[in-house]
Amino acid sequence: MQFRTHMIKQKILLFGLLGICLFSACIDEIDFDVPNEFQNTTVIIGKIVKGNPSKVEVSIQKVFDFAFEGEVFVNAQSVRIVNEAGTKLEVPISGPGEYELYIDAASGFDVEIGNSYSLEVGLFDQQTFKSESAVLIPVPEMEAVDHRLVMKEVLNFENELEVQPRIEYAVNTSLISNVNQARTSLKWDFERTYKQSDTEGGECYVSGFADFDLIQTINANEVTATDLNDYLVLDQRLSNTMVEGQYVSVIQEALDEDAIKFWEQIEGLSSNNGTFYEPPPGQIISNFENISDIEGSVFGYFYATQHDTINLFVDSLFINQFATICPRPPGQNPNPPCDDCCDCTQLSNSTTVKPSFWTR
Repeated sequence: MQFRTHMIKQKILLFGLLGICLFSACIDEIDFDVPNEFQNTTVIIGKIVKGNPSKVEVSIQKVFDFAFEGEVFVNAQSVRIVNEAGTKLEVPISGPGEYELYIDAASGFDVEIGNSYSLEVGLFDQQTFKSESAVLIPVPEMEAVDHRLVMKEVLNFENELEVQPRIEYAVNTSLISNVNQARTSLKWDFERTYKQSDTEGGECYVSGFADFDLIQTINANEVTATDLNDYLVLDQRLSNTMVEGQYVSVIQEALDEDAIKFWEQIEGLSSNNGTFYEPPPGQIISNFENISDIEGSVFGYFYATQHDTINLFVDSLFINQFATICPRPPGQNPNPPCDDCCDCTQLSNSTTVKPSFWTR
């Protein structure tokens, strides 16, 4: 979650800053004092996901001023998920500014459709934040996901158009959940796992997020159809990390009416180039409030959802490329230090344990 939420939070911050910058970018330089309420700003992204087991994910970041170099991940004093009965569970830290909890079925903390949940965050500087309650909504099940190799005209690194091979992923799904027969807005995430062998006979499975340009959402209130057919959700570049095999997990997520607004605003940041021909950005919505006496703003969102996941496999035959990552061509150093090609466990987010979905 860290890479994705870091990128999202940078966009949230940029969204707020552009509102000021647009008024001064083409005028003489102006010195101004940063408003006090923006000098101690926190960004929180969190969700509870019904599953087996159910899971809570939270990411927290602190911004001390308007300079991006002041941006740091924050380890909170406490992060708690709260149900509608007031029962709280502590969400433990899983990395810098990252919190994750798999909810034990024996804990008595039920995660059910229609129930409400909120998030409480307490920082070491005594700031305390609480989200509004979010009702957990069901997700429509995907019927299928098609993936195909295509040739597309795209911009290269020189910002010139050229034809390149890409893998397209397209979803067939209803917009109506079987649980409550309600039209549902959707968001898609993409988790990627690829296999890499090293020169010592080791095999690793490396997880991360698939290459994507835009956060993909569909607002059910803005379409008349009740289902989506061959709806393009991901366009992936080819690389030699796919040669030994790659799975992409297409994760469909249900969003309520407020959550879809938040993610549409985030999606809009990806396509806003800051020209005078685009609508000026405003403050992004948030369902967090500062409930402490310490001055400072909070941005971000907490929501309750359910996932549906389909895993898709590609390898060298699919992409018609056969050069593996390792061994790499020899360099100038006759005794190079050991890298991931002599020990693939050096790769971040790698494991020697084959994932349960890896059936090839």
